[in-house]
Amino acid sequence: MLNPNTGDAKMDEAYQKMLIYTSGFDSFEEFYNYFLKQVTTDDKDYLNKWLLKVLYVNLKQTKKHKFDELLEKVSAEGRTQLESWLDNELKKER
Repeated sequence: MLNPNTGDAKMDEAYQKMLIYTSGFDSFEEFYNYFLKQVTTDDKDYLNKWLLKVLYVNLKQTKKHKFDELLEKVSAEGRTQLESWLDNELKKER
């Protein structure tokens, strides 16, 4: 489970509570409407900053695909070759 650790204990607690409810919604719109009802601040900058922090932490914690890890570790030439190979293989499958 993602623990955003945004540095704001109150907002982190709110996030953990939201995790529980997220799985109960079939669409983003349902979740979004629920979220708007739960928000207790009118400070949109504060809310945007918190949401961006959560997104940032989530993206940082998301495990990379092994192919992406490989691309980061090989030389620039190797990266070009691998990307070209992948593009060609995908074109064959389409």
